Amino acid sequence: MRLFVIFCVLFVTVHSIVFDEDSSSGSHESSYYSGGGGGNHGHHDHHGGRPPRPPRPPVTERPETKCEPGWTRVNRQSGGWCVKVFAGMTNQPQAESFCAQHGARLSAVESHEERETIAELGRVVMTTTSAWKFGTLRTGIKRDTLHSPFYVTDGNAKDLNAVRWSGGEPNQGSYGGGGNNCGMMWIWVPGGKQVQQRRHGEFFSMVCHMSWNDRFRGYVCGKPAV
Repeated sequence: MRLFVIFCVLFVTVHSIVFDEDSSSGSHESSYYSGGGGGNHGHHDHHGGRPPRPPRPPVTERPETKCEPGWTRVNRQSGGWCVKVFAGMTNQPQAESFCAQHGARLSAVESHEERETIAELGRVVMTTTSAWKFGTLRTGIKRDTLHSPFYVTDGNAKDLNAVRWSGGEPNQGSYGGGGNNCGMMWIWVPGGKQVQQRRHGEFFSMVCHMSWNDRFRGYVCGKPAV
C-alpha cells in the first residue's frame, strides 16, 4: 500500500512538470507568431513613404530658326541652314571670299532635298539675270589632289552622301596648271547646250583657280539659321 501511494505521488509530479513545459513552449510560440518576443516578423511600417511627385512642367517648344530675307532655309542634321545663289564669274577662292562678306561659307549639300533646292535656286537666278540656259555653280566641295577624296568645306554638312555625280565624274583632268579638284553643280533648262553626260543638279569636277565667261557662272553660299 505504501509503495502504491509513493508511485501515485511520483506520477502526478512528473505529469505536472511535462504539462508546464508544454504550456510554456506553446505560450512562447504563440507570442512569436503574433509579433511578440521583440521580433519584427509580420510587421509592416506604413509611415515615411515617398510623397507624390509634382507634375512635370509643360514642354516648351523651341521656335524654329529663320533666315534673313532673300535666303532659303533647308534642314540639316545640325539644324536650319540658309542658302543663297549669287551670279558671278569667280574662281574658288574668290567665291569663298564673297560668301564670307555675307557671314557665310561656300556651301556644300547634305541632303537630296537641299541639292534639289539649290539646283532650283540656280535655275531661277540664271534665267532672271542672264540669257544663258546652261551654266555652273561653285560649291563648298573640293579635294586636295586628283587622287585624294572630296570633302565639304562649309564646316557644317555632315558628309557627301547627297552629292550626285554626272556620268564619268569626278574626272581626273587638269587645265592651266591645276587639277579638276573643285566640285561644281551643273545648271540647265530646256534649250540649253548639252555637255557630256551632265544633267541639271548634278556635280562634276573642274579646276578651282580659273573660270570662263562662256556660260552662266554662279556660286552658292550657306550659313546657319538663327
